[in-house]
This record gives sequence, structure tokens and C-alpha cells, in this order.
Amino acid sequence: MQALDEWDVPEAQKKQRITESLKGPASEAVRNLKLSRKDCTALDYLNVLEVFGRTEKAAELVYQYEHTYQRRGERMTKYMRRLDKILHQILLKKGAEPAEVDKIRIKQILRGSQPLDPVMMQLRSRAGNQELKYLELIRVVREEEALLEEKSFRRRERAYAQPVRHNDGLQPESDSLDTYGSDEDEQEHLVVFKSTEKAAKESNLPERGELSKTVKKIQEAQVELQQAHAELCQVLMKVTEMQAEMQKFLTGMQTTGVAVASGPNPLTKSQQATTSPLSKKRCFGCGEMGHFRAQCKGRKPEKDRVKGLLEALEGLLSTSPAGNARGHQ
Repeated sequence: MQALDEWDVPEAQKKQRITESLKGPASEAVRNLKLSRKDCTALDYLNVLEVFGRTEKAAELVYQYEHTYQRRGERMTKYMRRLDKILHQILLKKGAEPAEVDKIRIKQILRGSQPLDPVMMQLRSRAGNQELKYLELIRVVREEEALLEEKSFRRRERAYAQPVRHNDGLQPESDSLDTYGSDEDEQEHLVVFKSTEKAAKESNLPERGELSKTVKKIQEAQVELQQAHAELCQVLMKVTEMQAEMQKFLTGMQTTGVAVASGPNPLTKSQQATTSPLSKKRCFGCGEMGHFRAQCKGRKPEKDRVKGLLEALEGLLSTSPAGNARGHQ
């Protein structure tokens, strides 16, 4: 709308320029508008073209703008470009005042950018960053990005140009970031880098041969270790089998020992067969084995035994008091 007001050309030329710049559905919409209205203006063309723009409302665009954040690794200029597209649609939908655009932009940049982005940190530490206009903000951001690119280029150039020295200390990073040489110094650095790269390639040839030999030795040692491991596994399996057999043998010995200890006669069948039946005889007269009482030679006759018993009874009766007398009364 503002461009139409500032465009100092006739109305017919405005409509012609707009029609020539359209393609596809937009040109068809303008053509249909011409057929329906003969006295349409360039402003009517733009109003029709708004149908093919964004369909979100102003509140939805504001919400989308406030939740648009900087992606990881994205440059600040690209992030600002994405914000400006949404902010322009908000202005067209009357969602914000034109006087507050700069304030809204810097507020969202400080809030939605990455916390460790160097450009954002520079803007946050800059005094009066809330009053930065659009042109000044773009200038500051581009200067910071150019400075960062120059520093990173110098750092990479120094890292590749200088040969590695194991005994020397590390140079402070501030020297490599803050020193800026002339074009001749840059050419000298490039020549030194190329020469050191060639020397490194030439010196790496014998090292690569030794490295390949060591790799082959390591592979052979790995194969030998795998074979030894397989043999050890076989030996362990045999040992476990022998242990199982020994365990079975010991359990069988224990069961046979218990059976022998709990048996009634320790003699075997052959010993029982060889023993004579006389060894099972016992005399109840003298108590010896091998004969019965009737066959006992040391037996006393029955009459002698009866006499002995009678004499013993008489002795007992003679020593005891006569009758049932109780003594003096």
C-alpha cells in the first residue's frame, strides 16, 4: 500500500506492472476482477492478492513470532531474516504498531537466540541495545559476524601453517586472534603450509610401512590368542567331565560302604560257606562254643549238684532262729 502511494506513475501503468508480475492463480484472480469490475484500481489488485497470502490471524502470527528461535549453528542474519518475514505479516494484519517494530525485533532476538551465540552476547553486553534501530542493528550484527569469520580464518591459518613442536609451549590464543598481517604475510604462511604438508607426506611413507607391519603382527597375535582360547575351552570341558565321573564314583563308594556297615554279618558268602556248623553250637553248661550241653565233658553229675544244694540249705537253716519265735516278751 505504501509503495503505491510513493509510486509516481499513472494508474494505468501501475495496473499494467502489477499484472505483468503475476503468474498462475494470482493472475487468474486479477483477470476475474477485471471482468467483474471495469473501474478497478491497482489498490483493488493488491487487495485481491491478499487472498493468496498468509491466512493466519494477527494473534496467531504474534504467537508464531514469539516462539521462533534460532537454530543451532544458524547465523544471526538468517535468524533475523526469518523474524522479519513474520513481523512484516504482523504489520499487514495490524497486529503491531510501526513505531514499536524495532523494540519488538530486538526483544525477540535477545530472547530467541542461542545462549552462547557470540553475536547475541555482544548485543546483550552493548549499552543501550534496546534503542537500536533496524539499520544500526543490521550493521552491528554484520560487523560481528565478519569479525568472527576473520578470527576463525586466522586461527585455522595459524594452525595449519605452523609445524607441530613437542618441546615448545603452546602460543596464547589471543596472539593468533588479534594479530593481523599484510597480504605478503598471508602468502608466506601459505607457502610454509604447502612445504610442511609435502614434508609431512614424505616423512609419513616409512611410518606407514612400519604401521602396516605392526598391524599384521597384531592380527597374527589375535589369531593365535583365539586358537589358544579354543584349546583352553576344550581342556576345561574335559576337566569338567572328569570331575563329574569322579563325583559319581565317590557317591557309589559311599552307598556301598553304608550298605556294608549296616549288614548283620560282615562275613561274605564264601566265608559263610567255609565255616563249619560246629562253630554255631554253644554249651549252656560251661558256656563254650563248639558243643552242646549233653556233650560237655566238664559237666558235673546231677546227684552231686543236688547234694550241694541240700547242704547249702541246711547251713542257712542252722544260722537262722528256730521257728517263728519273736524272742523275749
